[in-house]
Amino acid sequence: MTKEDVLEEFDEGYDCCQVVFQYWAQKLGMDEEIAYKVSSCFGAGMLQGETCGAVVGAYMALGLKYGCCKTGREGERQRVESIIKSVQFRQMFTETYPSTMCKDLLGADFSTPDGAQKIREEQMMTVFCPQLVADVVNMLEDIM
Repeated sequence: MTKEDVLEEFDEGYDCCQVVFQYWAQKLGMDEEIAYKVSSCFGAGMLQGETCGAVVGAYMALGLKYGCCKTGREGERQRVESIIKSVQFRQMFTETYPSTMCKDLLGADFSTPDGAQKIREEQMMTVFCPQLVADVVNMLEDIM
């Protein structure tokens, strides 16, 4: 996925979490509408500048593929695999970006009027975020 692909999704009204999760959910056989819906409340760090929506979407995608749904030994194996994949993703992400927190990544807090204005003025949603989202999707290519 390229920055331009992400910008097209953003132009359609989808946020960072939705773009990441829907891309992978579709590859894993999940219905597109359900994927967009289930990931719709996590963009911009849940609109609070907390964990980056693209990161949340990545963890959701990893859970969809490797998540635990069994009990006993099989469940334990699934839990271990899920943890390993999550740690692998976080390591890859933090090798490229200094934080998983939206407000740290953007240098402003989307949930405050001043922060939101700074993000708009600096065009972070059209310059920085699309590249980050594309990077996250591509990091998952290496893991999945």
